[in-house]
Amino acid sequence: MTIWYDLSGLVEWRTPHLGGIERTTTGILAGMLANGIEPRLVHVAPGGDRFTGIEFDDLPTAVREAVRGGPAPRPRTPVPPTSLPMEAGTPMTTPGPAPRRHRLRDAIYGPGAEGEAFRAAWHGFRDSGRELLRHVGRRTGLARLRRSVTKVAVPIPAAAEPQAPAVVPPSPIPFAAGDLLLSCCGTFGMPGHVRAVEAARARAARVVRMVYDLIPATKPQWLAPRATQVAWLRHVATQSDLVLAISDCTRRELEAYCHECGLDTPRTAVVRLGDVIPASADDLPPPLPRFVPRRPFFLCVSTIDVRKNHRCLYEAWSVLATERGDRCPDLLCVGMPHAGVTDLIHEIRHDPTVNRHLHLLHGIRDAELRWYYRHCLATIYPSKHEGWGLPVAESLAHGKLCLASSAASIPEIDADLPEFFAPHDTARLVRLVERAADDPAWLTDREQRIRRQFRPTAWSDTAAAIFTALDDHAAANVAA
Repeated sequence: MTIWYDLSGLVEWRTPHLGGIERTTTGILAGMLANGIEPRLVHVAPGGDRFTGIEFDDLPTAVREAVRGGPAPRPRTPVPPTSLPMEAGTPMTTPGPAPRRHRLRDAIYGPGAEGEAFRAAWHGFRDSGRELLRHVGRRTGLARLRRSVTKVAVPIPAAAEPQAPAVVPPSPIPFAAGDLLLSCCGTFGMPGHVRAVEAARARAARVVRMVYDLIPATKPQWLAPRATQVAWLRHVATQSDLVLAISDCTRRELEAYCHECGLDTPRTAVVRLGDVIPASADDLPPPLPRFVPRRPFFLCVSTIDVRKNHRCLYEAWSVLATERGDRCPDLLCVGMPHAGVTDLIHEIRHDPTVNRHLHLLHGIRDAELRWYYRHCLATIYPSKHEGWGLPVAESLAHGKLCLASSAASIPEIDADLPEFFAPHDTARLVRLVERAADDPAWLTDREQRIRRQFRPTAWSDTAAAIFTALDDHAAANVAA
């Protein structure tokens, strides 16, 4: 039996940081390797409809670092604890001159958080344009025209220069009966992936896929109209040997969806995700990030998205900045902007009361993120709906209090250690922020409880849980 691990969507990854699904996909692979399981790596290329092999060394740098635990540490001077921002207005120790590529980037886009946001917006606009042209080409027949032209044999004159050898497209994976295809990546926007999975099943390979949430079917108002997402969900439910759900909440939603659609509920197993950010130098303090707050700060790690509820954060900081003035703490929102938040970002950037305290950061590497986790007062996660809520677990794994939404799956992470608020209850969030900022004894007590009680989940534990679920599934089939 061969184990094939799906990395569709990650082979083309170009940003220096990973999103939640990508972090999960690489974390499970790292966990498999830690457990002595070395799968063969495959992916479906954009626009393709078959699985082809990929070598680990050909993966993007960010993906390789996430799997292998980060790059080799560079010699650096540890940051003394006295340089941490303990009082409002206390200047931080700042890093040396920025690398040349950073200076050039700042000259083009502008410095600081606003420059990062502008760069992210431009890259999003550029990528959307490319995607639009690709679809226009398909719809107008230009792609078919290009394919037909390439089939015309052109004679080569005798005196012509030697031609480079033709590029041979990779052969499809020869799945065999009993092989295992494990797909935990975000393939809901890839129509060809469905056909690739069907080809694997036609060869009697077992297919195990992971479902993160049912939002495309249950909360379509938060997504751009994509019928492929709901079609993908239906395909997962009907064409998988085993479905992995990342929470009991997701499992219940999948069962309800299948019941409503008249589908047989697939065999499902719930696995807890890992919450340890890979680090290559735990014995050294993480380096100073490129943006260093000058005031005590809270941290929100999340895609900037309607569902993630950054509107609640903006309203809370509007109250805090108005009532507390210079005593208002900062808030760092680390994540890439998605659709539907253009007006909100405009308000934040142009609100003179709030924009001194609320910073939108994009392109933050894991080493910088560890620094923010280590030195924040607490984290905040106001999401309206989640399949799990990985940043809440990561916060607790760092020993930090999380002011967390009580919605959906989030209380499954831990029902006691976060401070919960309803995602629409801005007033309670304000009170929690003020208590964390003004009552250091209370905050210290909460952090000590977290360090005593919370047990971080290693990605090797997640990988082990997946294979335990596979063994249970095989045993159930034998018993049947």
